[in-house]
Amino acid sequence: MREIDIRDLWFDFAAAFVQRKNASGWDALSVQEQEIAALWMLEADVYNGGFLQFFCNGGEEAYNYAVRALQAIGAVHALDVVKSGYACIEHLSEDNRLTQLWDIPTFLTEEETAILDKLDARFWQDPDRIAELAYRYYVVGGIS
Repeated sequence: MREIDIRDLWFDFAAAFVQRKNASGWDALSVQEQEIAALWMLEADVYNGGFLQFFCNGGEEAYNYAVRALQAIGAVHALDVVKSGYACIEHLSEDNRLTQLWDIPTFLTEEETAILDKLDARFWQDPDRIAELAYRYYVVGGIS
């Protein structure tokens, strides 16, 4: 099967869980379904606007589920990038100036922003082939 076919199959498979999450919340999903939805959100947001878009749209809950998913499928490069991205913003987790997650970019230093930009570029290289790993783990492997 060609890689593009696997990406399309993964996208369609995972999108259904994102829709369920959007309609009923994270608690309506099983552990594996949470991972699938978070991984889809991670890919969609990071490829669209970077790690900050993913985190500011999904929050720490989506981040934690995505980390769990990346660990499960063995996407070590992406896991390193995502954890490094979180490390750049973690110091703001208790910052009283934040009224919403989308305030985070306002309080980042130029250095932190530059690091996040480099991390996004590393993620976009996709050395793990996330969609293929996820498809093989969750769909072919029959986890979900």
